[in-house]
Amino acid sequence: VENLFIDILIFFFFGFAANKGSSQTLVLEFTGHSENYAHLHPRFQPMDSLTVCVRLRFDPKCSGVSTIYSYTRSHIGVFQLRAKVIQGKGVQFALQMHSSHGPYQDTFDLDDSWHSVCVTWTQDGGRWALFSDGLVVARDDGLNSSSSIGPDGLFIIGQDQDAFGDSFPENESFSGSITELHIWDRVLHSTEINWMETTCSPFSRGLVLKWSKAGFTHTHNMIFVLLAQSLDSAAAFF
Repeated sequence: VENLFIDILIFFFFGFAANKGSSQTLVLEFTGHSENYAHLHPRFQPMDSLTVCVRLRFDPKCSGVSTIYSYTRSHIGVFQLRAKVIQGKGVQFALQMHSSHGPYQDTFDLDDSWHSVCVTWTQDGGRWALFSDGLVVARDDGLNSSSSIGPDGLFIIGQDQDAFGDSFPENESFSGSITELHIWDRVLHSTEINWMETTCSPFSRGLVLKWSKAGFTHTHNMIFVLLAQSLDSAAAFF
C-alpha cells in the first residue's frame, strides 16, 4: 500500500510539473534523523570513471555526520558521499570509494540555502575532485585506484548501507532536502560543471542516470514536494 501511494504521489507531481512547464522539480524531504530513504536503480555498465551531481539543502538544526547517498553491490560498499555538519563551522564533505575514505573538506556555510555538490573520480590514479556551486573545492589523487565501479548495485539516497540495502544507522542519516541528482560514467570537466550551474539541463554525454520519476524503484516514508526552479539564490538546477 505504501509503495502504491508513493507511486501515485510521484506520478501526480511529475504530471503537474509537465503541465506547468519545466520550471518546477521534485524534491525529497528528509525530516530529522530517521530510517527514511529513496532507492534508485541506475542501470550502467562497469565504470572506471564517475561524476555525481546533486542539489541539496541541510536542516540548519541538525549536526554531525550524515550520508547523502551510498552505492553498494552485494555486501560491498562501492562509493558514497558523506557530510559533516558542525554548528557554527559549516558543512564538510568527503568521498568514499570502496574502502578508501577521502578527507573531509570545508565546502559551504550551514545557511539553510540550496547548494550544488558534484564529485568526480577516476580509477586512473584514483584522482577525485569536489565541487560546490560550480566551483572547485578540492582535488587530489590516490583514492582507491585498484577497483572499478560495478553494475547492478543499490543506490540509496539519504542513508549509509551497513548491509546491502538495509541496516541504516539513523545517526548517520541525512536531514534536509535533495533534488536533481544525476550520474555520469565519465569525469566532467570543471568548465562543464561550472556551465551546468548557470543552465537548466545536464550534459547528455555519459549520463547514465537522470533525475526523474522513472528512476525511483522504492521509497520509505519519504515526503515529496514540488518546488519552483529558482530556489533561494540558486541560479538554476542541473
